[in-house]
Amino acid sequence: MSRLKERLNADRRSTGNSSLALGHYVDAALRNLPETVNEQIEMAAAFEANQLWDQERTQPSNYRVGESAYDLMSNLKLALQEADFGRRGTHVVSAGIERLLDALDAEGPLQRPPRQRP
Repeated sequence: MSRLKERLNADRRSTGNSSLALGHYVDAALRNLPETVNEQIEMAAAFEANQLWDQERTQPSNYRVGESAYDLMSNLKLALQEADFGRRGTHVVSAGIERLLDALDAEGPLQRPPRQRP
């Protein structure tokens, strides 16, 4: 989560947009997850293999997300259970966020787009 907060703050500075929120990044990460459950599991398993989890420090969180991200999350728990990867939805979401951050880092600082005149 610290990497996400660091990126959020850097993007707020580079764009001048103080309204950027963690939920924007979570929504983008969820909308860009692999489409199939098997691909999501593969991504999450690779992420899980490289992480140390402190279960006492993890906390549930709530973010506002768009309709497509909401649809994915509302079905994720059951889909993972059906694929014998239950109770690891956090790993899918975390892997998606890491993947988004890696892509953003490769693109460089976020810039505010030029304003369009009507």
